[in-house]
Amino acid sequence: MEALIQVKQLPVIEEHLRSMKEAVDKRVEEALSLVCTEETVQSVKNIRADLNKEFQVLEEQRKEVKKAVLGPYEQFEAVYKECVSDAYRWADLELKKKINDTENEIKKRCEDSLREYFDELCAAERVDFVRYEQAGIVVDMASAKQKTPKKLREKLADFVAGISRSMELISGMDGAEEIMVEFKRTLDAPSAITTVQERHRRIEAEREAQALREAQRAREAEAVARVEAAAPQIVEPPREERRIRKLNILAYDVPVSVAKRIKEILDQEGIRYE
Repeated sequence: MEALIQVKQLPVIEEHLRSMKEAVDKRVEEALSLVCTEETVQSVKNIRADLNKEFQVLEEQRKEVKKAVLGPYEQFEAVYKECVSDAYRWADLELKKKINDTENEIKKRCEDSLREYFDELCAAERVDFVRYEQAGIVVDMASAKQKTPKKLREKLADFVAGISRSMELISGMDGAEEIMVEFKRTLDAPSAITTVQERHRRIEAEREAQALREAQRAREAEAVARVEAAAPQIVEPPREERRIRKLNILAYDVPVSVAKRIKEILDQEGIRYE
């Protein structure tokens, strides 16, 4: 392509910086050699202020030079963006979108055929709980362009066959139903078997521990019963009733049988009477 963009004239900057360096270094060295004391502090402040003023003047000149150099380039860049770069970038984005849409459609057709093949494999192996996504199939353009993506189909076949073999292994084990629940969750037969066996081990350990605790409580209760049985029975002596020195009773029309009972009671208690 013919060079359409050319530099006809470079900006010329008149500079005396190299010639100024010696003078600047001398001014700085003299300023730094000053001794700052109570008597000279004001003089040092004045020299510092002079140096800052000189520097600010040069900074302003530098900024003006920068504007003069960059101004024409910025104008050129704006025209270049409008006439060239915007059009090329827009075209690139549009073409990229068309390419992506087309390739995605090709990959989708390939994936649809793989999903159908996966369903056929699951039906043949009687595997009804796994999803196509769990097989980890990634369809790239190289596979999608093939009439029959052999490697991806083989990967699906190995995946479903592995699930079937694991199911057959689990079906002949103790606790197969419980292990199968774990396997359907993880699709990892060794992990599912280990998980269930460990769970049963913990349950059995807890059952044994509970039996030991109950046996210990029974032994403790039996020991308490033996101690209570062996302990001497403490019988409290009858409290001595307060006695009446003399009781005078004059009864009228008392039946003979009642009088006899009263006499028997008095005799049994050892009470003297007249």
